[in-house]
Amino acid sequence: MLLVAAPLSVMSQTWAAKTNLLTDALLIPSLGVEYALSDRSTLSLTGTYMPFTVGDRKYKNWSIQPELRFWRYEPYDGWFLGVNAVGGGFNINNVHAGGLYGKQRQGKFVGGGISAGYHFFLSDYWGLELSVGVDALYCNYERFLNGISEGRHNSFTVLPIGTGISFVYIID
Repeated sequence: MLLVAAPLSVMSQTWAAKTNLLTDALLIPSLGVEYALSDRSTLSLTGTYMPFTVGDRKYKNWSIQPELRFWRYEPYDGWFLGVNAVGGGFNINNVHAGGLYGKQRQGKFVGGGISAGYHFFLSDYWGLELSVGVDALYCNYERFLNGISEGRHNSFTVLPIGTGISFVYIID
């Protein structure tokens, strides 16, 4: 009986859909799916997309982040550690932060990072996930001042892209 029932424990919680409430609150909608690969690992794929311009300020971006997660007990239960890759694009203009005063930057980024988190069950199908992550990013972009190109630039930065409070729906 145990040999027959053991594989069913993983198969009963194979898929999950989620959204990161932190990025959603920043008006950067997110949507993710996660698949149980084994009795202690999952593969997550999360994307964000913000096509909006607010007044004369522009902070358009998109990203995709695949992540391999290793769970302490079983998928979607308790603690996990993750390793990820991330890539995307951006178009930032008239945002007064990080030396962007009056300058527009448009380009792409790629990187990777690590995360740790905890999944709380709210019910049989719903959960809340808290995660903290850090990602190192390489950015390649064109910088503009008043619509005139100042050339292509490269930069390296570290951001907490893997950080979030996610609302999770587990699909049987």
